[in-house]
Amino acid sequence: MTRYFKRNMLAKLDDMRVNSFCNLLKVMERVRQILNQEEIADFRTTVFGWLIDFDNISYVSGQLQLAFVANYVRYVNGLVDQNAMRFHIKKSVVSFTKQDLAIVTGLKLSGVKPVMSEKPTGDIWTRYLGGKTLVTRNDILKVLNKYKSTNEGTMRYDGVKLALLYVLSHGFLGNQTSRPMEAYYLNLVDNLEDFKAYPWGEVVWNELRSYMKQSCEALENCTGTRVTFPGCMIALQVWAFETFPSLSKAGLCK
Repeated sequence: MTRYFKRNMLAKLDDMRVNSFCNLLKVMERVRQILNQEEIADFRTTVFGWLIDFDNISYVSGQLQLAFVANYVRYVNGLVDQNAMRFHIKKSVVSFTKQDLAIVTGLKLSGVKPVMSEKPTGDIWTRYLGGKTLVTRNDILKVLNKYKSTNEGTMRYDGVKLALLYVLSHGFLGNQTSRPMEAYYLNLVDNLEDFKAYPWGEVVWNELRSYMKQSCEALENCTGTRVTFPGCMIALQVWAFETFPSLSKAGLCK
């Protein structure tokens, strides 16, 4: 069993604080503020629709995220499991699996991947994002913040599609706002059925696994008291609330 984070460094966690690029609580609060009631009803029918009611977790626990990263086990018997992330908790090794992620997020692990151009050919990409070759996550946020259903030229589902890109970029694939958004997704959002059928669970899982190693390295190399974790870490928090009853007894499951 091989950890990334050295045991003799665990003492530094007491004074650490966490920044997260992926905060579904704030993301969905913003979506509810921007969309009107008709658009919210339309959003409920999309792949991320259930998140409209995602407001019953009062905070994202930085200390819980730190604990996961500090106890992350990269190798077991010299092997890396592509379908599970393991954590050394007390004397046991517990697994957060790809299927667990699907249950927590409601995202599919399999589905149709339509052939899409990676050039700015999409309607939303052209009308709202100027057809720019490089679109960052911050660009998506700026466009959403300016959006109003009463704006001239607005078409039905425009707000829903912009909200989907925002939730995807800032909620599930959370990373630096300057990071480019995948061109494929900017075109895919034009067709809500194709967007809904896409295996987003696979995408989020692969990103989270990749970012776990990155988070371990960030924590180990941090010289200050604040560290930044990318990826959908809140999925681990929800899973932990269901897996470890002691968290509820400690009053952390709020």
